[in-house]
Amino acid sequence: MTKQEIIDLCGNAAREAQIRDDVCSRSVLLGLKEYFDIPEDMIRASASLCGGAGAASGSCGTYTCGLLAVGWKFNVPLEQEMKDPDSFSINQEKFINFRDRFIKEFGTTLCPEIHKQVFGRTYDFKKPEDCEEYAKVTDHNVRCGEVVERATRLCAEFLLEGADL
Repeated sequence: MTKQEIIDLCGNAAREAQIRDDVCSRSVLLGLKEYFDIPEDMIRASASLCGGAGAASGSCGTYTCGLLAVGWKFNVPLEQEMKDPDSFSINQEKFINFRDRFIKEFGTTLCPEIHKQVFGRTYDFKKPEDCEEYAKVTDHNVRCGEVVERATRLCAEFLLEGADL
């Protein structure tokens, strides 16, 4: 497969998972799992990050799960970091680079701000009335699916950097 085919495969699978399940965070990792060996435990745990990290309207679930995938692939092993604390800078360089690319793509890492771009308003999932209003948007899973797809493509491209295919 070419890099572009891998990116397409991951992005399309993530969008489909979002449309089906309506869990943005997990959908990113399900999409990446189409090519990368993402651990099932990480996918299961990632569902808690939807809705702006635990339905708290904070960091976007697609962003946080992108960071999880970046850390899974690039972070130095904990044993190495304990022996050489300066090696954490390798991790930091990767996650800051991913953060900057995400912000370049979306303008923010925050769920409510992405909602504003997609829906024209923010939703605060800590407020029951906002949850009700969001649920009334009949195609919110499809519209969020577009965000999930873009974020997954961005992450897949990042994970493939330097890879020989």
